[in-house]
This record gives sequence, structure tokens and C-alpha cells, in this order.
Amino acid sequence: MNRKPVRLALLLLTALLPPAGARAAGTSSAAFLRVGWGARPAAMGDAYTAAADDVDALYWNPAGLNYIKRLEETFGHNSWIDGLSAEHAAFAVRRSTADVIGAGLGFLNSGDMDRANKYGYTEGYYSSSDLALLFSYARRLNPKLALGANFKIIRERIESASAQAFALDAGAIYELSPKLKLGASLKNLGTGLTLNKASGPLPLSLSAGAALQFSKTLLLTSDVSLPPDDSLSLHLGGEYTYPSAVKGVRLALRAGIKTSAMSYLGAASAVTLGFGAETGAVGLDYALSPYGDLGITHRLSLKIKFEALSAKPEAPEITMEKNGIKVRRNAADVYRETIRWYYGKAAAEKLSAEEQALILQRIVDKFTALGVDVSEARQKLGGGGGAPKQP
Repeated sequence: MNRKPVRLALLLLTALLPPAGARAAGTSSAAFLRVGWGARPAAMGDAYTAAADDVDALYWNPAGLNYIKRLEETFGHNSWIDGLSAEHAAFAVRRSTADVIGAGLGFLNSGDMDRANKYGYTEGYYSSSDLALLFSYARRLNPKLALGANFKIIRERIESASAQAFALDAGAIYELSPKLKLGASLKNLGTGLTLNKASGPLPLSLSAGAALQFSKTLLLTSDVSLPPDDSLSLHLGGEYTYPSAVKGVRLALRAGIKTSAMSYLGAASAVTLGFGAETGAVGLDYALSPYGDLGITHRLSLKIKFEALSAKPEAPEITMEKNGIKVRRNAADVYRETIRWYYGKAAAEKLSAEEQALILQRIVDKFTALGVDVSEARQKLGGGGGAPKQP
């Protein structure tokens, strides 16, 4: 007689599913869907709903894929508790100035586990695995509002038994200001899984958060998560970036706090730490998360941003009318000319800080929608008043 291993059941129920006292505790199936992707979000306490701005957004909030400029890929390894390991790979590519598509694969492997007969004696080993395949679409509705969605195929296997389910994710990010973003996401809305005659719904998750670019080098994030089968949990995170002693290398230190496991794994389980290094197109991130008596998890992610491989990435064109004739021009060139015009106008007419901010906001709104890098205008807009400095 086969039985589900006590070790795996204990780990999944204790480390993934809700703490004691949560409503409907332990009723969800496919608990591996709660294991987040990416070392950067993990190091920031899983507070990534509003901060998502790279290919990791595919898991946390698909609306964040709208911040991808060209093409990004990521590969991640999670050395989890008691020999369990999770892997993921994903990519996202900009399809046009308005939308992005992506796909990802997540896999959890339990390793070999004891198979016991009805008398309790071990008779060899068997394994189990969990897999999720994601297809994503993200679109920017206007310069401030971005939306995204995932379609998921989920599969669980224990020895020869397997089950399959389908689910949807949805997310939104709203730029309240150039420095402050608000985000919300709903994950795992779909069919349940029935495995070995045991059935349960998917682990539905609702999250909302904020991300504040406090300064050029400091990002602060916060999330509130409220799954239907769990208690409310708070997540706080921070990221400090700075140039290293090696030319062309940018370093990041990260830390976070999450309350979801404190009640049953102790206060130490709330702390997350990590760091990252990026040079050119390649970035490497690491995160450490303690789980009390269950041990410490280590996550490693490799990220490739292909826009950095091109000295001059392709830019969209804009149609302009001059002397009654319509002309198509490179949008990035028009943006640079507009910025030079702004500097000249602000200096010549001695515009007030409010007038400068109004012009800059219009520039940001116009050229962000065209997919142009408007970081210079955003930086000036976030820096307050004062006489503009010519580039």
C-alpha cells in the first residue's frame, strides 16, 4: 500500500500553506504555486507587487512586464527546505510600443522519498513533482496605467498519479507620480486539482502594494497579501544600489520583512536578505530566507537584458506635420530635441518650478507611450525646481 510521504506533507503544509487559526486552512491544492520566482523579490521580503519592472513580474504582477524595453530572460534556482528544489525559466519580449508578451516554466522537485507498505516497512523509493507553465500578455493603457494577465497550465505528479488544472492571473500598476507606483494582483483563479481522490482549489492570492523610488539609489516597497485560505500578511522591502570599484559593475543590497510565517516559525523567519550585481546585459542575484527549524533557503537568479547588447536599440517612429507635409521621424530623436527645447525655454523665460514641472510631465506622458526612454525628463521632474542645467 502506497502512502504520501509524511515529510513532504509536513513541509508543504507547514511552509507553504496557512498557519494555525487561518480560515479554511489547508484546503488549497498545488501549494508549490506559493513559492515565488526570482532572488530579487525574495530578498525584498516578497514585496514586489508594485515594484515589478522586469521579467520577474511574470510571476508577481504581469502588469510589470510593461517596463521591459526589448527582451529579457531569467533562469533561477531555489535550494529550498529539506532537499526540495525549485527551478524556473522565463522570458518577455516587447511586441510593440504598447504591449509585451512572455512565457515561463516553474518546476518543483521533491527528490527521492520512501515508499512504505501497510506494515510500515520501506519498499524502495518514488518521487513527486509539480510544474506550472505560464503565458503572459501585458499592455499599457495610458502613460500612467499598465495592465497584465497570465494563463497557467498546472500539473502535479506523485509516482504514477497525476492531475492538471488551469488558472488565470491579473495585475495592474498605476504610476501615481514619477517616484511612486501602486500595484495590485490576483493570482491562481482557476480550476481545482484532484489527485489520488483528494481534491482542493488552487491557492488563490490577492495582493496590493506600493513602490517608492525614494532617491536615485534607494527603492522602498510594501505589500499586503490576503489569500482566502490564509491570514493577512505584511511585506516590506528595500533595495540600495551603488557603483562598485570595478568599472561598469552596479551592485545592490536588499533586505525585507514578511509576517506570513512568524506565528509558527518564529521571528527570525520574517527576515530576508540578498544582493545583486549587474554589468552590461547580465545580472546575478542572490537571496537568503530563514524558515526557523526547517532550515535556510538559498535562491540564485541569472537575468539577461538584451537591450544592453545593442549600442543603439531600435526606437519607434512618430508622425509629424510640417508645412502641410507628414513626415515620420525617430521618436527618440524627437524626444532629445524636445528636451533641448525645454532647457532653452526654461532658461530664457525663467520659468517657475511649477511651469517646468508641467512641461516635463507632458514630455514624459507623450514619449513614455511611444516606448522612449524618458529617464532624463523623469529625473529632472523628480528633482524639484531650480534652474535647469544644459546637457
